[in-house]
Amino acid sequence: MAKTKKRAKKKSSRRTKAAVPKYVVVTAKNYGNKLKGIKIYYEGSKPGGLRPDGTINLGKNVLEILTKKFGKKFRWIVSEEESSIETRYNIARVKTSRRLLQKMSSEQIDRNRDIKHDIINRTFSTVYPSHFTAPVTSTYAPGTLANTLSADIVPKLSADDRDALNKFLPDFIAAESISSVNLLKAKAQIESLKELALELEEAIKAEHGESWWQTYVRSKILIIQQGYIKAIEKMNISIGNTKFPDFSLVTHDNYLDILEIKKPSTDILKPDNSRGNFFFDTEISKAVIQVENYISNVTKHGDTVRSYILDNHKLDLKVVRPRGIILAGSASQFTEQKQKDDFRLLSQGLKNVTIVTYDELLTRLKNYIEVLDEFSKKMPVPTARGSREKGTVEGGEQRLVPVTALGE
Repeated sequence: MAKTKKRAKKKSSRRTKAAVPKYVVVTAKNYGNKLKGIKIYYEGSKPGGLRPDGTINLGKNVLEILTKKFGKKFRWIVSEEESSIETRYNIARVKTSRRLLQKMSSEQIDRNRDIKHDIINRTFSTVYPSHFTAPVTSTYAPGTLANTLSADIVPKLSADDRDALNKFLPDFIAAESISSVNLLKAKAQIESLKELALELEEAIKAEHGESWWQTYVRSKILIIQQGYIKAIEKMNISIGNTKFPDFSLVTHDNYLDILEIKKPSTDILKPDNSRGNFFFDTEISKAVIQVENYISNVTKHGDTVRSYILDNHKLDLKVVRPRGIILAGSASQFTEQKQKDDFRLLSQGLKNVTIVTYDELLTRLKNYIEVLDEFSKKMPVPTARGSREKGTVEGGEQRLVPVTALGE
């Protein structure tokens, strides 16, 4: 009985002894007072690089990062295989495997070697210029860009930074696979269009005059409405008193659209109180007549217009009866269903002219962005340059979504 108790006691003491965590207390002066006294725990045998004063390669850096993240409420454990973080009793138990430590150490050695070589080369080129020349660029440490590049740094870029990026990007794009380039283009286009949509939305709310809107739309319409390839300012054609459009657009299939630009605040409808209906406001009626006259004149003198555009813009157009588009007003003016219904009836009654409101233009742009965004997610995964890729067309270009003009 006594022997059994002794054996049980011995086993119990062995278990207690085995359960005691193994650690080294940091006493190394180069770790600083802030890290002094922290315990570095380990599992299994003591790591070969862990010294009695707590010094271990990258140890100081790891403890500084963990202290910054968890304060004093953490325990760093060098494990044999596991890398994990588990919080118990409000203490973060950070396990780092020996293999992971070795991997970080190897990367540090590679970077240190490159940086030291760079420093020596630059110094020697200054002191011994006849024997050493300065390296063209500093040695790049892999992973630096991945840790630095984000949208947050864009406002902080200096003129030199931007110049360096502009010089670097063409070579980078040329070195990438076709699908990578298309994906890069798509993402850049989406971001630009999102900024434009926000800009247009804010402009619609502001009280800008008609001349401001004419200048703005003329400068942005090819981006806002992707179905056009060319904007043509006033045609300088002299045929008696015949008037030609101030502003026209060439569609992607080489037809001509005539665009008349009014303000977002332009009234579209007026009430006929005697009959309970709505009719086009005077400003819209004038615009319709003007555009109809432009269409008639261009159609009548189609050969002259075609020659003028070919000579001045190098475009061979199909000058068949053009479409007329009036950009004006906002559908938010229609506060009752009767207004919406009458606007639809009046618009359908126009044979050659389409009225597009500013909020419709903005909605089209936002819808296009959504579709473009969705299609960009479905693009082929970038592969190595020269490999066969799905979804590309001859010349490497890939049109993500079909484009339309305003009247379509």
